[in-house]
Amino acid sequence: MQVKEIMEPITTNWLSPDMTLQEAVCKMEETKWGPFGASVNGMVVLGEGGKLVGVLSLKNVIRAVIPSYMVLDEKLGGFTWDGMIEERTERAKGKKVAEVMSADVLTIAPNDSTMRCADTMVEHHLQRIPVVEKSGKVVGIVHIRDMYMAITDLMCSTKKP
Repeated sequence: MQVKEIMEPITTNWLSPDMTLQEAVCKMEETKWGPFGASVNGMVVLGEGGKLVGVLSLKNVIRAVIPSYMVLDEKLGGFTWDGMIEERTERAKGKKVAEVMSADVLTIAPNDSTMRCADTMVEHHLQRIPVVEKSGKVVGIVHIRDMYMAITDLMCSTKKP
């Protein structure tokens, strides 16, 4: 089986690096996947000519609101976190996608095997991997759930190998 058989084609389900984080999050929330209509948890970010410039994930969004240096230290006495997430979320809304996306992205080709795709995703702890043609154009994306569904379909098939 090849990647192109399980990938989700890229049509309007992509982001621009110039979008605000608020626009991107709303688009991710509105974009549904699969039979249950679940919101996507990450989208490709495309530049001119459909070229991949990054991926925006839920973790990128959360990290934009709550930076890694903000850890709870119980020795702060009267310090309180109350209202902080609301304040930081408001500030993050105007950030550009380019500021918070992951720019160093592994990719896979449409004709690559799903075994290679699965191995890459597991080895690198990926939730999604863009599918890119030799020309550099992004044609699809494989989410970890797409791999799982392909395996589930094979595992639960009534056909014997």
